[in-house]
Amino acid sequence: MKHLLPFLFLFCLSALAQIPSYVPVSGLQCYYPFNGNGNDASVLNNHLTNNGAVLTTDRFGTTDAAYNFNGSSQFLIRNTPSFTFNPTSTFTVSLWHNRNTSSVVGIPIMHATNTAGNFIWIFQTGATSMQFGTNKQQASWIWAQSTSTTNVWTHIVLVYNAGAMTLYKDNVAVATGTFNHTGVTSATLPLYIGRGIGGNYFNGKIDDIGIWNRCLSACEINDLFTATNTLTTVSAGPDLYACNGGAVTLTGTGAQTYSWAPNVANGSTFTPSINQTYTLTGFDANGCSAWDQTNILLENFSIDAGQNLTLCQGDSAVLTATGSPNIIWNNNDVSNGVPFYPLNSGYITAFATSANGCLASDSVLITVNPAPSINAGQDYFTCPGDSITLLASGANNLIWNGSIANDTTFVPNASATYVVSGESSLGCYGSDTLQVFYGNFPDLNGGPDLSVCFGQEVTLTGTGGIFMYWDFAIDGIPFIPQTSGSYVLFGASNEGCQSTDTVFVSVNEATSNTITASAIDSYTLNGQTYTASGTYSQVLTNTAGCDSLLTLNLTLDFTGLDENVGAALSVYPNPAQDIIFLNVDPALIGSNILICDAFGRILLESTLQKEETRLDLREFATGTYLIKVGSQTKRVEILR
Repeated sequence: MKHLLPFLFLFCLSALAQIPSYVPVSGLQCYYPFNGNGNDASVLNNHLTNNGAVLTTDRFGTTDAAYNFNGSSQFLIRNTPSFTFNPTSTFTVSLWHNRNTSSVVGIPIMHATNTAGNFIWIFQTGATSMQFGTNKQQASWIWAQSTSTTNVWTHIVLVYNAGAMTLYKDNVAVATGTFNHTGVTSATLPLYIGRGIGGNYFNGKIDDIGIWNRCLSACEINDLFTATNTLTTVSAGPDLYACNGGAVTLTGTGAQTYSWAPNVANGSTFTPSINQTYTLTGFDANGCSAWDQTNILLENFSIDAGQNLTLCQGDSAVLTATGSPNIIWNNNDVSNGVPFYPLNSGYITAFATSANGCLASDSVLITVNPAPSINAGQDYFTCPGDSITLLASGANNLIWNGSIANDTTFVPNASATYVVSGESSLGCYGSDTLQVFYGNFPDLNGGPDLSVCFGQEVTLTGTGGIFMYWDFAIDGIPFIPQTSGSYVLFGASNEGCQSTDTVFVSVNEATSNTITASAIDSYTLNGQTYTASGTYSQVLTNTAGCDSLLTLNLTLDFTGLDENVGAALSVYPNPAQDIIFLNVDPALIGSNILICDAFGRILLESTLQKEETRLDLREFATGTYLIKVGSQTKRVEILR
């Protein structure tokens, strides 16, 4: 492996620091080097709990680098490992073991539970045999079996490929089997080392246990056995710096295919968010693998070009940037901290490079003022009564001609020119001019207010101005208004002063009413006499001068020649104002008296008590009314 950055990245590498370079890390679920403890050296931290196992020398003679188990009570366990396997999984288990001479069956490693139906696996040794087994718990075991070796370090690899079982012994495939149980479940199961779930304690030494969630290649199994790297050319590249939130590209070399952890695609560009170590695994065409690591460090590097400057032409300026010892200004056109004479306004940029190659820049704005930029404001086009405010900006001590103070409001009465002058904060002088143009209002006339019936055309014509227009009409063009409303004429004088005039158009609706009446022999309404029952229409003119449709629903009864004898009714005076008198035939006494309006609505009802009756009509409005006594009806006009 390449050398790593000192100090800063030691914490990043601690997770894989105990894993030898010949141990594949792609798909690694746990790795137990047993270097003084039962901790998992992979990034998944599947640490073991020790139940009495004793550290011993490993196969290389290194002290406290393997565990010894007494065959009766000592074991290691991980109750809830982060990995779960099922019959369709792929996984590989690698371990070194040295079994003491014994006729007792011992279990170096087992991944199992007592719950029925779960997928479990085991490696166990006996007096003359050893075997890799898989099972549906509480069913029959399926074995890949070979001869056992005692009192010597032996390398064991268990490869499971979706049912196909292969047992490797010292880099040689010595047995196979096929898992064929159905209806198997899967769960998080304890990992036992030095015993099985039901006992069968192992008597001997165990070292360098690794579990992967993939099938290792023959080349990788060979490298685990020989503790060497067949593929030695894999490189993760140099450590990288992500400058100021920028992107980086991880590109591995020396192999055919590549896998990065954390997961990024080889050669892809991404933006890291934390300082982190990235692990590359490379594979060649023969399935040989090797891994390497590189580190990505986030670096924030910036410089400060200083405050912006404002000065008059001819003044000198000094630029001093901070944040780095190697400041360069605009390709060395300005030296840092040295006076110079800027000719024009603009930005000048400082550049610097950090020791790790990160670039930084910052700019300062130099404003060269030959004179203050005084703004007198927009010219005014005023009309009578308009006020203006002389309010200039852009300099100090602003004063207008005629000694008028800045920010003065008044009402002009004629056109004039106003000049303002002032001094900038740097002592530069300047001025600006404002024109006031004075005009008069137009004498607009939209015409008189109008009253029309619904559906009639109206033509609005304005006079007295230029550029005249109506808000809801076109000048001189007839139109039919839909509702009553105001129409505003807008217009301007030749000088641009605007005024308005308003015309109100009243739109009057046609009206309609219905009278339902009964009479004897005939009925007279508005001078029209009807002698037969039926429905009749009259078109009258209402008070607004528009059509009023009056519908009469008439029912007539007809008498014989003697039915109306002595049943006469007379009304006087007619027309009347306040008082009216009724004279009737004695035969009508006791009959109802009804006074109805022209629409047939009953306004007064009483009983006739005598032949001559006086009626008070002062509460009735001007109009036409009907007086009914029995079968007799009279039309009365009331005038005020």
